[in-house]
Amino acid sequence: MRNILFIFLLILSFQSWTKADEISDFEIEGMSIGDSLLNFYSVNEIEKMRTVIFKNYEKRVIIIDNGAYENVVVSYKKNDPEYIIKGLTGNLGFYSGINECYLTMDIIQNEIGSLFSNLIKKDWGILKLEDPNQTYKPITYDFKNNDRIQISCWDFRVSKDEDNNRDILKFSLYSSEFRDATSAEAIKN
Repeated sequence: MRNILFIFLLILSFQSWTKADEISDFEIEGMSIGDSLLNFYSVNEIEKMRTVIFKNYEKRVIIIDNGAYENVVVSYKKNDPEYIIKGLTGNLGFYSGINECYLTMDIIQNEIGSLFSNLIKKDWGILKLEDPNQTYKPITYDFKNNDRIQISCWDFRVSKDEDNNRDILKFSLYSSEFRDATSAEAIKN
């Protein structure tokens, strides 16, 4: 039931994006690419968030209590005193099986595809992570300037024959600068 309600709310929020021409027109929990994280949190609050350093970027995990997302990962350049957001990922929820995640992903990507015919869509298929039992399936929508929207399901199986409650659906916004700096290769499954 929670997933159905979430999908309904997410699709309604897409309606305001129908005239979006830039990645900064999109929001995750009120934040957009190009915003300063200082508009939402104090330096002290930011420094207390769980942090991951990835190449020249810091990623801060924000726990959302009453939003559409389980949590949000905000990325900005390391040592940027303005904390300008270059990447945003909203973790939409955990699934007890990857097929349930794929079904929800299909609903979201069909809605985005119907609203934005000017974006370049690519279905990457199922890609392997470091552990060969674990995979992710991204679908991306690229703007003319190389900014990107990405929807992805992550399958975190422990073994090939086991399903779990750790599969997750993510909705991400990336600036072209962030994409270029953090690009990684994946192995096609």
